[in-house]
Amino acid sequence: MFGFMFNYSKKMKGFKITDNSRTRKYGVGAVSLEMLKEKAKSRFSGINDPRVYLAFDGTEVLDEEYFQTLEAQTLLVIAEASTDIITQTQYEYQKLQNRIPMAQLSDIIANFMERHPNLFRKIIKEYENNVPHMEIREKTLKSKKDEHEEWFHDSDRRCNNKEEALSKRAQDRIRGYYYKTKEELTKISRNEASLDKVDDILAKFRYLLIACNYFSMIFDRTHEKRHESLLNRDQTDATGTHPLPSKRVKEAIKDFCKKNHLLDKWMVSLCNEDGDFYCQGSYSEGAGNICKYQHVINPYASRENLILFQVWNLDHQIELTRSVIPSLVENVQLLLNTKLGKLKCTVHPAKNVIDVSVVEYFLEIFSLKNLKLVHIVCHEKIQRSENLSHGRLICELCDEYLIMQDLINEINSLDEVDAWLACGSNVE
Repeated sequence: MFGFMFNYSKKMKGFKITDNSRTRKYGVGAVSLEMLKEKAKSRFSGINDPRVYLAFDGTEVLDEEYFQTLEAQTLLVIAEASTDIITQTQYEYQKLQNRIPMAQLSDIIANFMERHPNLFRKIIKEYENNVPHMEIREKTLKSKKDEHEEWFHDSDRRCNNKEEALSKRAQDRIRGYYYKTKEELTKISRNEASLDKVDDILAKFRYLLIACNYFSMIFDRTHEKRHESLLNRDQTDATGTHPLPSKRVKEAIKDFCKKNHLLDKWMVSLCNEDGDFYCQGSYSEGAGNICKYQHVINPYASRENLILFQVWNLDHQIELTRSVIPSLVENVQLLLNTKLGKLKCTVHPAKNVIDVSVVEYFLEIFSLKNLKLVHIVCHEKIQRSENLSHGRLICELCDEYLIMQDLINEINSLDEVDAWLACGSNVE
């Protein structure tokens, strides 16, 4: 193992809490999850056994470790365990429906789009010809808070510009995949050996996430590299046993991955320089990243578009919960439960396997190698039994194992120096 420990210092942080119907909202301070639950119980007397959920996506905050990672002023929903949580996106969309009658016709519009796509595009084109484009474009291209104040609201007010706000939302989605993976892997941690192996994998995931800044650039219109699907368009946590690396170690991780071009191909933006995002099409439409409905949205243009953009999905082509995570869990169990020397590498048959293919699983869970941005209409939640994970067990000769070992060795050497300096030693 890597030989250093996470150190969560508990300090008072302020949070916003509300009930599922958003009838009341309170600001409370808490140093622990239990303290927050106690305060929530006193504010919402009708909730006897309060559970805590992220308003952003409905994720339940189950343990102290995750609670300590939450940012101050995070909006939390307090509800009973059996409650069907209304996410902030759903709540904002409901408000939008009440304000804009056309939104109430979304299902009818979707059906009309499917049956008469050419006529629908003609209607939209005629409508757009009567819209004052210059005024909309000027607002869209504004970035700073004081330039487009109505765009910034609630949590976005903490960001200095639109690009920062969208980057943070991209990171939030990727972090969600990390905690989902961690939850499933933790279920097999029944002894010290399995705990160490799971901890090792999750720590490596975290290092790679640091290297790509949690893929913050996929929603950032100012990022210099763009996804290949845009080229042909007309463009008018911690595991609980490893610490958060120091700033120096984080920079070393980023430099190492950049030097070895480990994640370069997937560190790209999904929008053009104006902020237009194009639906990459449903799973059944196959390759090409083209949507037959030509869905497009620009969340930089208005607050309403930003809210609607939250229902656009990052769709795992190889399914996360049905294929990728089960494959990872199965290979970890094989590695732990099979006698040494019984399992051979499929690429180097003379060698015993000693690890799982962390980089391949990382790309399938977190990166655009396996993720497509799709409009909610194009998000097909069907079982894709033929689409299996490419993750496998690897040996000491596999390129993936060698490069990860080089990264870990570099991290460990820096940590040893940091520990030495902390003890008052001098480095010449």
